[in-house]
Amino acid sequence: MHGMTAWFRLNPLAGILLIGLAFRLGAALNAPGYLMHDDHFLVIETSASWAEGEDYNNWMPWTQRDQGIASPKPHQANLAYPGVISGIFRVLLAVGIVAPTTQMLIIRLLHGLFSLLIVAFGYKIAEALGGRKSAVWAGLALAGFAWFPHLGVRQLVEVVCIPPLMWSAWVVIQKPQMERSWRTWFVAGIGLGLATTLRYQAGIFGIGWAIAIAWVNYSSNQKVSKTVSEIGILSFSSLLFFSIGQIQDVFIWGEPFAQLRAYIEYNSTHSSGYPQGFWHQYIWVILGLLIPPFSFAWAIGMGAIVRKHAMLVLPPLVFFVFHSYFPNKQERFILPMVPFVIVAGSVGWMAFREQSSFWKKRRTLERRSALFFISINLVIGLVFCGVQPKKSRIESMTALYNRGDLTNFLIVHTDKPAMPPQFYSGSWEKYWSSDLKTNEVNHRQVMCNSPSRSFPNYIVFSGSQHLGEGVERYKASYSSMKYIEQVPPGRWDRLLSWLNPINSAERMMIYAIDPLAECGASTASISQ
Repeated sequence: MHGMTAWFRLNPLAGILLIGLAFRLGAALNAPGYLMHDDHFLVIETSASWAEGEDYNNWMPWTQRDQGIASPKPHQANLAYPGVISGIFRVLLAVGIVAPTTQMLIIRLLHGLFSLLIVAFGYKIAEALGGRKSAVWAGLALAGFAWFPHLGVRQLVEVVCIPPLMWSAWVVIQKPQMERSWRTWFVAGIGLGLATTLRYQAGIFGIGWAIAIAWVNYSSNQKVSKTVSEIGILSFSSLLFFSIGQIQDVFIWGEPFAQLRAYIEYNSTHSSGYPQGFWHQYIWVILGLLIPPFSFAWAIGMGAIVRKHAMLVLPPLVFFVFHSYFPNKQERFILPMVPFVIVAGSVGWMAFREQSSFWKKRRTLERRSALFFISINLVIGLVFCGVQPKKSRIESMTALYNRGDLTNFLIVHTDKPAMPPQFYSGSWEKYWSSDLKTNEVNHRQVMCNSPSRSFPNYIVFSGSQHLGEGVERYKASYSSMKYIEQVPPGRWDRLLSWLNPINSAERMMIYAIDPLAECGASTASISQ
C-alpha cells in the first residue's frame, strides 16, 4: 500500500486516469441500456440504421420522397454526432461484429475512453491555475465522482461535446496572457468549433470566451485592437471548423446549414412545448448533481475566482445564464458546464481555505469530512457502474435477436406506451404496435393485407397492471400464440417508477405466432 501511495504521489495524473479507466470499464461492462429517449433513439437507432442502408427516423430527403413527400424538410436534429457513430457501426460491420449487444459494448468502451479526456484536461487546467492539490481534487472528482463514470459511457451528446470544450480552455489557460499569440486563439477555436459541431448550444461558450477576452484585456490595459484581433481569430477559427463539421448538409440537402436552420426554426416555434422551469432551476440541478457539501464548496470556489480566472469561469457562466433564460429546461442540457464548475471550484476552494482562519484551525475536521463524503460518492459511483436502465425493453429485443428467426414483431402496450429499442432485435423491418383499445381482429386483417410490411411472427406484450388482461385478449384472437419467455423490469427502473410513477417499469412477455395459421397462404408469401 505504501508503494502505491508513493507511486501515486509521483504520478498523480496517471493514477487518476487509471481510476477513471477502472470506473468506466465497470460501467461499460455492467451498465448496458440507455437513460432516455435521445441517447438511444436519436443516436443509436439512427446511426445503426444508416450503417445498414436504412433510415430509422426518416430524416433523409430520399426516404421522405419514397413516402410520398414531395418537398422533404430537414429534421431539427444535428446529424454530426449520429454520423460519427454510424461510421463506427460501419467499421464494426465490416470486420464482422454484428451482434447488437457486442456492438454496444464497444460503443460504450469507446465513449468511456473518450471521456477520460475530460479528466486529463480538467487536471491540467486545475494544476496550471491552482497547483497540484487543486489538480488532484478536480481530477479525482472527474474520474470517479458519483454519476460521471456512468455518464461517460453513455451516448449523450451533452457529455461528448465536453472534451473539445475543455481542450479549448486548456490551450488558452496553459499560457500566460502575454504569450497568447494568434495561433493560441486559432487552435482554441478548433476545439470550440468541434464542440459546436457536436452540439449547437456549445457555441454559447464562445460568447463567454469573447466576454472573457474583453474583460481580461480591459483589466490589463491592453489596446482595443488586441481584443478585437483575439476575438476575431477565435470566431473565425471556430466558425470555420464548425462549418467543416456541418458539410454533410451540402451533400444531403444541397445547401449549407440546412439542419441548423431547421433546429432554430423548430425551437423558436416549439420551445413552449418542452419542460418549463423557474429561472433558478439549474442552480438546484448543479448543486444536487454535484452532491452537497462538495457542490457548495465548488460553487463558492468558482465564484471566488471570477475576476482572477475569467477565462475559465465566464464561458460556463454565460452558458448557464443562457440555459436559465431559455424556456426549454431539461437537466441534461446543463451537463457541458459541470466539469468546469468542478475545476474552477477546486482551484477557488483551495485558495479560499488557505486564507480562511476558520478552516486553518480545523484541518482535522476538513480531512474527516472530505474522507466521509468521498467515500459516499465512490460508493454511489460503484453502484451506478452496475445500473441497467430500460433493462426489460432491451432484453426483450435481444431475446428476439437470439431466436434467429425474427421476421417482424407486434408490440402490444397494455399500460403506458414504451418504444421498443428495435436496434437490439437486429431487424429494421417496421414493427407493428397496438394497445388494449385496438380491435385486435381488425388490426390482424390490416397486418395480413399490408403490401409493404411483413406480418409479425412474434408478439411482445409490454406493461405492468394490465399485462395479463392483454395476453388473454390476444389469445382469443390469435390461435397460434405460443409462450416463449418474459423479461421483468430491472431494479433501477422499478426504483424510478416507485419514486415517480410517471416513469414506467414494464414487464415484457414474448409470444410466437404463425403467420400461415393467422393469415393463410396469401399472407405467408408477404412475410417470407
